Amino acid sequence: MDAPDQDRDDESSDQALLSQIHQRDPDALARYIESHRSSLTGFVRSITSDRLLGTIELDDLLQEICTTAISSLGTAPLDQYEPMQWLQQLARRRVVDAHRFHFGAQRRDTGRQQSLHAAAGDEGMGLEHLLAASMTSPSAAFSQDVRLNRMQQAIAELGEEQRTVIRLRYVDGLPTKQIAQQLGKTDVAIRVLLSRSMRQLEKQLEDVKPSR
Repeated sequence: MDAPDQDRDDESSDQALLSQIHQRDPDALARYIESHRSSLTGFVRSITSDRLLGTIELDDLLQEICTTAISSLGTAPLDQYEPMQWLQQLARRRVVDAHRFHFGAQRRDTGRQQSLHAAAGDEGMGLEHLLAASMTSPSAAFSQDVRLNRMQQAIAELGEEQRTVIRLRYVDGLPTKQIAQQLGKTDVAIRVLLSRSMRQLEKQLEDVKPSR
């Protein structure tokens, strides 16, 4: 296929994805991110200091951004921004959050690392930390913690594949590409599954979300 023909096909494919994204289709957003992964990675690298990259892997930072994008697509301001502009906006926020977390003067306890995926205003245990604790601690340890109890119950209601993927990502700390290889799935499929599972868990814990 000649280059002009390939360019037209790529543009047509992009337009189809953009249309689906505006209809709030998370699968379409995942495919769009994958097709523009190199560009998005370059953007994130351009706004991230070497100091921060000495603390957090670029791929992990990008994964946080992609997961946030897919899980928040339902409320994305797509009437104001094109998808790539919105993704870049999320990237800027994540980089700022990461820098504040790792190097901010107001950090009170360097030993307690809160997740970048924690909900806004959650001054306690971040959602990812909560997931890890719920999957590695005995039930008795949760007797005085309503959120941990509820998280354990919510995890038990997930499908076996969802629990496996969550454990590999948030307990074992594996990147989505490695999880995909282990389970014989695509990286996009794993990211979509993770995002849907996280949304499901967040919804079930909505009434016990810490306030400011």
